[in-house]
Amino acid sequence: MNLDKAGKAYWEDLWAEKPAVSAPPVVAHLEKRFQRFFTTVFADFTTSEGRLLEAGCGSTSTLPYFANQFGFSVTGIDYSPTACEQARAVLRREKIVGEIICADFFAPPENLRESFDVVFSSGVAEHFSETSHCIQSLAGFLKPGGLMITSIPNLTGLIGTIQRVANRPVFDVHVPLDKSALATAHEKGGLDVLACEYFMSTNFGVINLHGVARNSLNGFAKRAGLALLTRLSRAIWIAEDLVRPIPPNKFTSPYVICVARKRAHPNLKPDRSTSL
Repeated sequence: MNLDKAGKAYWEDLWAEKPAVSAPPVVAHLEKRFQRFFTTVFADFTTSEGRLLEAGCGSTSTLPYFANQFGFSVTGIDYSPTACEQARAVLRREKIVGEIICADFFAPPENLRESFDVVFSSGVAEHFSETSHCIQSLAGFLKPGGLMITSIPNLTGLIGTIQRVANRPVFDVHVPLDKSALATAHEKGGLDVLACEYFMSTNFGVINLHGVARNSLNGFAKRAGLALLTRLSRAIWIAEDLVRPIPPNKFTSPYVICVARKRAHPNLKPDRSTSL
């Protein structure tokens, strides 16, 4: 049992709200931070010869990024047909050769097992009440020695408090995980954790108002408030670029990111760490 707290209907409804092909907004600070992070993570990889799988690929913007910036051969998997069609549309728009597979990653096609150098997911693992079971299933796609990169929203801090108040139904389909809990889930999933840390100082843009009525006074107020908070995040980023970054922390950081390796041999221990 995968104990999926969201379910396929939730994702079908979510992705149906979004345009089939939409270019993500360019935010220089976000791009710079994630570029620095992935460059560090892939420092020991010949990425142009690697295969990367995005689990829960949705209307992906990351598959084109990994293909263009690092030369990965890219594949996505998602159990939402709408999400898969949108992901294919993104690849076509960006002229990226890749494959999108519509399947449940708990029961994937056999030819995908142990065939990827990297498995990446963003906003997936925290939707399962047994997080380690999700991680273990995703690890099945990795070759021995391959890397898993798991990014989740930090719902144990300020972002989680605002999400719970602004849109409780969306909060309730998540499992709030701090960095210790996320690391433990990877270890229980059979991986060696190289790094697991809070990432960035703030990004109120991760708050999700899906399902909040747009034509109500309450919905208008919540969206106006979120717009102001998003502008506040960007103002903080400008200040960080000019002065110094605020250290990532449990209270204000928007993300928790874990980097872990599948052992080439069950008794092989990690031989390096990764700084986020």
